[in-house]
Amino acid sequence: MNIVEYVSGARTYKATLVPGSHVVVEFFRDGQFISMRQFRIGDEAEYDSWNLHYTGRIVSIGKATVTIDPGYDSKRRLKATDFAWRNWNFNSEEIARRNAETSQCI
Repeated sequence: MNIVEYVSGARTYKATLVPGSHVVVEFFRDGQFISMRQFRIGDEAEYDSWNLHYTGRIVSIGKATVTIDPGYDSKRRLKATDFAWRNWNFNSEEIARRNAETSQCI
């Protein structure tokens, strides 16, 4: 098990990685616990964003990285801290809704 933290101002993102199994993402604001979410291999997660949010399936969880397969291109490997800040409030239905809306404008 490996635990990493990323602090950005009043926000703290914490990732606890269990290689080959799962990653637990916790989010804190001003030191207060806000949320926790667990991801397993095979779960959907975000790996990038610009105008749209890009997601794929988690295919590997290592000691310090999470690898996501978007299904159409090469796999993306995220540092645990990047994975945590991108996915602390992950909601696939909301992402699909926003992407559909944004796609009408770009």
